Amino acid sequence: TPNRTKVVRAASTMADRKYDIVLFGVTGFTGKLACEHLLSKGYPVRWAVCARTEAKARSVLTSIASRLGVPDDVLPPILVADLQPSNADPEHARLRGVVRDAAVVITAAGPFEKYGGHLVRMCAEEGTHYADTTGESDFFRRCIDLHDATARATGARIVSHCGNDCVPWDLAVLAAAELARDRFGPGTTLSAASTFTELPPGVGASGGTLATAIYQLGKKRGGSRTAFDPLLRLPDGSKSKEATKVRSPKSDVYYEEFKAYGGPWIMQPVMGNCVRRSNALLGYNAGEEFAYSEAQLRHPSFIRWIADSSYNALIGAAIYVPPLRALLPAPGEGPTREEMQAGYLKLHLRAEGKAPDGKKFKVKGLMTFDEDTGYLCTGRMLAESGVELLEAAKAGGEKKAGVLTPATAMGTSLLRRMERELPMKWEVEIAD
Repeated sequence: TPNRTKVVRAASTMADRKYDIVLFGVTGFTGKLACEHLLSKGYPVRWAVCARTEAKARSVLTSIASRLGVPDDVLPPILVADLQPSNADPEHARLRGVVRDAAVVITAAGPFEKYGGHLVRMCAEEGTHYADTTGESDFFRRCIDLHDATARATGARIVSHCGNDCVPWDLAVLAAAELARDRFGPGTTLSAASTFTELPPGVGASGGTLATAIYQLGKKRGGSRTAFDPLLRLPDGSKSKEATKVRSPKSDVYYEEFKAYGGPWIMQPVMGNCVRRSNALLGYNAGEEFAYSEAQLRHPSFIRWIADSSYNALIGAAIYVPPLRALLPAPGEGPTREEMQAGYLKLHLRAEGKAPDGKKFKVKGLMTFDEDTGYLCTGRMLAESGVELLEAAKAGGEKKAGVLTPATAMGTSLLRRMERELPMKWEVEIAD
């Protein structure tokens, strides 16, 4: 069968592929940061960047090298391919050739519904591991629907949400479940988890993020429906019995513990959908409903609230009045280096569950990043996800494949890697 042919090829040639990692999206804002991170780390990996225009990619690499003070001879090779190939066979063949030469593909080239379809399909078909920074739940669902079976057949790990959307949230819930299981033993369940997000006031957005938001909010909805939510699909194609009830607040609520109001924000549904997929595959509550909620804690400044609300209104208006988009950052532009270095994320986790003897327990966790996670650490997380996928592939061991989340594809190994390589700290305990 065609799938069997691909399995043999993928399994027999993975170690001999020309490149360990290929980065797409290097000319975009987040892609530049991922490239910078790999260059600054100097990992012993064979890597390359891929762009539609070689000259533009060369200019980006030269600029990064100058900023880091590294010689040009350590810069990665530049491959050329279009993520939106025309119907001409040579363009499709060029992109597939890049994918076939890579053990791992990492990409920050969004909007992913617009630019990611061919790439993720080819990675699934060629048995190439894949990680992206998408925050687009529709894209993630479509990837599961179209490519999960193919990826499992070829052994590819297709991992979405490998940036600020949604690594910290997804891994915090997983880490709480693992801590409880380690403490109380097999059969321990987690029945609920809530996360509370603290970000600095006035967090800026890049042009790429705004382009994605405008694309998502402006697109037409509808189309064919699946028998059930693809996020719940199991490896055998059936619907998972591990249901997740997302109970995130729809309006601001006062949280006495934090002495602050908290409520909805633009990425809240994405975090919930990622955790839903992880729970469907991992089963945090052993077949019983698992509850999850996410809220952003509000900055108390009324002036800041006015400023943020006005900016969000501008984004909304730009969907329907295209000339207003000139007032927003263009793709490739974003917050300044100083703004990103002054950024932070504090992610509070509260969870509860039950030990095998019926005793109830609570888990309390805090994940902190000492710089911006929306872009600076997203680039780092994407790069480290690529290295993690590469090392897992080289090590062998448990064979995970399909369209997965960070928690289901890389687990807390990625969390430990981030603690080593990023300005990040994770503290978790069984609460009294």
